[in-house]
Amino acid sequence: MKLNGGGELEQAKKRDHKIFITDIAIDKVPYVAVDELSRTLCEAIQNEHKEILRISQTKNDSNEVLTLMPINLKETPIRVLGNEFRVDPNTHPQAISLFSRSNRQEIMYLHNHPSTNSFSLVDIMAFISQGEISLLSVVTNQGEVYILYKSSKYDFSVSSELFKEIYMNYQAGVLEHGAAVKKFLKICMKGGVIYAESN
Repeated sequence: MKLNGGGELEQAKKRDHKIFITDIAIDKVPYVAVDELSRTLCEAIQNEHKEILRISQTKNDSNEVLTLMPINLKETPIRVLGNEFRVDPNTHPQAISLFSRSNRQEIMYLHNHPSTNSFSLVDIMAFISQGEISLLSVVTNQGEVYILYKSSKYDFSVSSELFKEIYMNYQAGVLEHGAAVKKFLKICMKGGVIYAESN
């Protein structure tokens, strides 16, 4: 997600090198159960993660690929190609249209990270600030999966405050990027955010 003022955050993602996707990595992308979501939906997410890596491997030099799809699975997925460090849905007319006509918590935002990193602070910021996003996931180029989901107990104000405090500590140099992300994932349930990952 393109966000204003995200320059230094984009730089923070560059510390790990790109890993080129293998067929083995695609095949091993796991099923991840998420509380409150049906098995059918979690299987659809698993299949789309595999498709993201396949498209990245064959059509985008193992760079970022984003899939946007409604959580009710009633529309064809919209896929956007990015570069090694970011993908911007604002460059894709269908993606812009989906956001403009969606209600709160209706969109799944699934993408790969060419490194082995899980979420970036930019990812988390987009997840909280974009009300239309219900679920955000990262599948790494090695096939690990990380998922954030706004549960039925989701509280924007609480989640926003939790993130703001962590982000301020990151900006002040108290926390480095990876530690800031880990801290948010540890406490995000306080705001009704479910965090799930592959084993």
